[in-house]
Amino acid sequence: MGRDAALRRPRTAQRAVPARHQSPAIWLNLVCLDAPLVSLAWLWLFARSSHVAVNLVNGAALFLTAWLIYLADRLADGYSLPNYGPRSLRHEFCLNHRQIWIVTLAVVAAADAYLIRRNIGAETFLAGVIIGTLALVYLVLNYSLGGAWPPLPLKEIAIGFLFAAGTLVALFPVLPPITGSLVSSGIAFACLCTLNCVNIAFWERELDEAQRKVSFATRYPWFNRHLSTLSIALAFSSGLAALIYRDASPVFGCVSVSALLLALLDSFPERVGRDQRTALADLVLLTPLFALVVMNA
Repeated sequence: MGRDAALRRPRTAQRAVPARHQSPAIWLNLVCLDAPLVSLAWLWLFARSSHVAVNLVNGAALFLTAWLIYLADRLADGYSLPNYGPRSLRHEFCLNHRQIWIVTLAVVAAADAYLIRRNIGAETFLAGVIIGTLALVYLVLNYSLGGAWPPLPLKEIAIGFLFAAGTLVALFPVLPPITGSLVSSGIAFACLCTLNCVNIAFWERELDEAQRKVSFATRYPWFNRHLSTLSIALAFSSGLAALIYRDASPVFGCVSVSALLLALLDSFPERVGRDQRTALADLVLLTPLFALVVMNA
């Protein structure tokens, strides 16, 4: 569908396949639960690799905070879109159920605030405030500028590294001594999260163009042919790092496998629809679940 034709048609003609006909994987994406699950899985993997135990309350606070941020971002993103033109299934779902969405947002915010106020230590709280402030700055920049970010592709990098940093905040109370393996594995995870965002940006480039939004894909469309190569490079370098940093090998191994799965998703544009690929892009980051099963066997 051409950009001009998409803009001329009314919104009702642009709706995606109804949510009730979608798979469970799509539903996790529609209600913003995929990202919190990914965050929790990687937190536990980092903790297990570092031989420390994560407080269940800290894990619950991480889950609720991640869910809260994604719920708020989805709602704000939906309201910022024009009344006419194409929309993704997740934005249609959010706006079609906005009252329930707002109530859920308020309940999650209240539960998260209560949990943090009653149970989170000062160090974790301070680190969370810093990450939360940076996330708020991102949201303000993203919507006050209408998505018109500076020439550098800061948007996807900001999301990827903020997500990784927020995931590791819950480790602060039990954080082991900073080592090369911990820093390297954290950076590898942040690169994987950024690559996830960049892939999604390219898969939804036509939507961003029709909605006049700026992303890495709309600024550098020629980079599309390098996505699979970049994923394979991250997979190879993480696999090599797993051999060098044996104590962090589970983390590097999961980064490697997830990067390969992202490359696989990118190689089947005709077989997997846009909304399905966007949902699967988060689910392929759940490789820590399999690693934890193997480590506990």
